[in-house]
Amino acid sequence: MGTFRIVIQATGGHGVDRSKKEGEKVDFYAEGESSPDAIAKKCLEELKAKGCQIEQARIIHWPETESEVSDNLETGIRKGNF
Repeated sequence: MGTFRIVIQATGGHGVDRSKKEGEKVDFYAEGESSPDAIAKKCLEELKAKGCQIEQARIIHWPETESEVSDNLETGIRKGNF
């Protein structure tokens, strides 16, 4: 069994539960199940249900900019602020 990585970069509709600050837990379903954040979280849950061991799972808003915000899809903890 080997390691694999899924990388998707997209624009629009992301960044739910923006009132949460760095270190706080994000509700990925705050805006329903059809937001990009909720879809990413559901993907993680399905991979785990299939027996995949998750090493890292994040949704990164404005990647590689000074405004970058990173939400850990497994723990829900936010790094950075909107």
